[in-house]
Amino acid sequence: MTAANADDGAASTPRSGLDLKWTLVRRIVVMALLCVTGGAGFALHDVAVEAGRQNQEVAVAVERHLSVQLIRIGRGLDLIERFPDWDAVLKFALRPGQCVQLIGAEGEVRNSSCAGIDERAPTAPPWFERVYRALFFDRSLAERTVLYRGEPKGLIRATIDPATVAERAWSDLSRMLGLWAMMIGALCALVYFVVDHALRPTAGILAGINRVAEGDLSTRLPAFRLRELQRISQVFNDLTQKLQATTSDRAEFARKLVDAQERERRLIARELHDDVAQRLTALNCLARSIGKSVGAAAPEASRESDELVAMASGAMRSLRDTLTYLRPPEIDDLGLVSSLQELVAGHDRQAPGATRFTFRSEGAFEDVPAEACAHIYRIIQEGLNNASRHAGADNVAVTLSEGAAGPSGDRGSGRIHLLIADDGVGSGREPGRGPLAGVGLIGMRERVYALSGEFSAGPGPDRGFELRVSFPVRLEAREAA
Repeated sequence: MTAANADDGAASTPRSGLDLKWTLVRRIVVMALLCVTGGAGFALHDVAVEAGRQNQEVAVAVERHLSVQLIRIGRGLDLIERFPDWDAVLKFALRPGQCVQLIGAEGEVRNSSCAGIDERAPTAPPWFERVYRALFFDRSLAERTVLYRGEPKGLIRATIDPATVAERAWSDLSRMLGLWAMMIGALCALVYFVVDHALRPTAGILAGINRVAEGDLSTRLPAFRLRELQRISQVFNDLTQKLQATTSDRAEFARKLVDAQERERRLIARELHDDVAQRLTALNCLARSIGKSVGAAAPEASRESDELVAMASGAMRSLRDTLTYLRPPEIDDLGLVSSLQELVAGHDRQAPGATRFTFRSEGAFEDVPAEACAHIYRIIQEGLNNASRHAGADNVAVTLSEGAAGPSGDRGSGRIHLLIADDGVGSGREPGRGPLAGVGLIGMRERVYALSGEFSAGPGPDRGFELRVSFPVRLEAREAA
């Protein structure tokens, strides 16, 4: 059973949320990017450190060679004119873009040797070269002092072209990023399919929750192999079972309460009709008799008897209206459809030209129980009163229709659909601000709840206001047949 208002955002708001599979994939991608960034930074730093180490090795080797030559000159095994023996230095294998220099005591470059650039290496983008030089290329310079007997004889300086180091770093980074991109893609696909397979039962859980949110408390979840999901299924089934029992008990209590109220109204109407109405009729007749008896002999008493007749007639009309409100006689005498036609026509007569009230019925309603007829009449009566007082509409249309009970309906069962629509000012409330809380609407909602039906009230699709009611009903004649 559902008794909800159309303005209630919980029923009309589209369901949205995070997809767990894609959420996990996105988080894995983010973490992978962080790892790639850290690994790339470490790799670029390692290239710069390797370039500095290579320069240091070359500087140490040249310094040792020249120191050995100085020792040989000091022992007379070599000539001073041959210092430095740079031809021997040229035999050292230099990396592409690497240079080694001998700087004299005055800072002049005495000897220099450089290796060419490898043109086959991929060229790094200019922006990468600038960033790399700013962040990493600051410790590649290597210097060694050539000493002989404690005196400096020159300075060995080994350098490497920054563009060459940047190209080397770009080449390593390109290979690394390509490999990591394939690994991340494969990992994301694997995680997606694994998580999708693991979470496939949650689609059934979500569907069950949506059905419960729509009012189907008979929904039950199946058993799951995963322990956590099985626990969710058990708790969900227990809650829906208890909620269904509580709702059913509450609806049955409300139905009995409203039916008792209708029976009490019927009893009061019968008592008023059989007792008070007869007494007022007798009082009216007695007053008329007194007026005729005194005649012209007592004009004052005749006028008082006329006033008494008028008061009794007014009380009769007021009592007749009260009896109509307590128990419309048309329901018992004319049937549901005829009584509703008379009710709508009465409102149309009370508002000549201001508002047009119309009624339309679709289906046969002769078999609807008397209690359900009373509920339908009261709901329409209250809806028309609200439309007359608050809508300010040009047209108010009442539609009563009969539908099938649905796949789960019993034989001898049907469903009543009721629509009261107007083209007036509407509810005057913004959508999504909760149920309307007028006294009349509360009474209608209680009746629908007692009938285990569905209730909604709110703005129409174009303008105005709509009240929709739908509830199951057992059809007496069909059930008996």
